[in-house]
Amino acid sequence: MEKYLFLALTLSAAGGFGYGLYRFFRGKSAMYIKMIVFGIGCAMLGRLFETLQLFANGQIQSGFHVGILGVVGSFLFFFTANYGQMDSLVDDGAKQFRKYRLIALAAPACIILLYFFLVLRIGFGQAAIVRGIETLIISQAAYYHLKHLIIPDVDYGVIRSLRQYNLLALIYGFLCMAEMLFSTIHLPVLSIIVYVLMCASLLVFVPALERGVKKWKT
Repeated sequence: MEKYLFLALTLSAAGGFGYGLYRFFRGKSAMYIKMIVFGIGCAMLGRLFETLQLFANGQIQSGFHVGILGVVGSFLFFFTANYGQMDSLVDDGAKQFRKYRLIALAAPACIILLYFFLVLRIGFGQAAIVRGIETLIISQAAYYHLKHLIIPDVDYGVIRSLRQYNLLALIYGFLCMAEMLFSTIHLPVLSIIVYVLMCASLLVFVPALERGVKKWKT
């Protein structure tokens, strides 16, 4: 069953990545959009490696493996897209935005809490260090996803138009953490639900982004 769930993840990511290439790489598109599509591409490559491992060896290598770079790479792209110029559109560092910066810390705090539950299950070893690096990247991306969901919009509705994408990306980050945790606990039904939701997220990322960009341009 596990190998087919990972195959479904790979195909979902491939579908999302292929659609993103088709929609946004045939002409001029904002770098923000392209970075998110590249993030989905990283997820696809990581899941492909894990799927091949499952079909070839029957299990995914514990500790560090190339597939983890797919997860790390995808969230690095999501983080970089929101960090910097996009974030500076809505937050110039003024005191009036301090409460939104503080509220947004709830997302990485919850993700790090899930990591501590994971460490309690697997102990502090090589696997925990590798998962800790993953958690750090996911938590940084989650901070900006939540921040851009709650912070007041700017002129032309740029941030508001991207809120659906940011919500999906935030949920996907928590699903990745749930996947890590459930891999140490035998809860097959919950694991299947997590994988199904991850597949759905990877498929709808780009359509949600596309709808937001249309609002952005209008």
